Amino acid sequence: MNEFFVYVIRCIILIITTWLIVNFIGKKSLAQFTPYDVAILFIISNVVAQPLVNKDSFKTAIGVIILSLSIILISKLSLRKTFYGIDSRPSVLIANGIICSEELKKNNLNLYVLLSMLRIQGFYKVSDINFALLEPGGQLSVLPKASARPATSQEVNLNLPEDGLTYAVIIDGTLNQNILPTASITEQWLLDELHKMNIRNIKEVFYAEVDTNKTIFVNLMKDSRK
Repeated sequence: MNEFFVYVIRCIILIITTWLIVNFIGKKSLAQFTPYDVAILFIISNVVAQPLVNKDSFKTAIGVIILSLSIILISKLSLRKTFYGIDSRPSVLIANGIICSEELKKNNLNLYVLLSMLRIQGFYKVSDINFALLEPGGQLSVLPKASARPATSQEVNLNLPEDGLTYAVIIDGTLNQNILPTASITEQWLLDELHKMNIRNIKEVFYAEVDTNKTIFVNLMKDSRK
């Protein structure tokens, strides 16, 4: 039984250590990881798993910290002009409407994968594409031809107001007090708005948001459970 509790404690230590390290590294999605990020994270995953079989959790925690610090160090170095190429450079997969087969080979991509990536971006015809770049993080940036690009409000002479932020003020029946000053509203104002919608209790609200124009959107508990 004692061994079981020791094992559980090891697991908890490693979960907390890994969580702290991931937050320390920074806010990156998997698609934004550079090759050196991925390489070091693979090593970290192996190191973290060791105490689940062996007994030295302390050394593992130190190893994970050192590896994570190396990610930070390389990221900092990549900000300097001398190391600008450390993250590699974008590859031009389509230039002036022509698919670059050599760049596809260099990046181990075939035409089917390229077409899939274009579809994900909302483009179903290569003939609509002027330039397509594969970014260092693996994302595809697309510049469509003018004929395939949606018209902007400026091009059609429309004077539209700028969009602002939207704030989640109620989540699962709980009022988010911390966001109220940022949204420039008070609890009383919110309650008054809810009363206008015949909502008498915050507990009735599954989700509510307010934008910078004080427009409120409400999703009720009873509607969410249908």
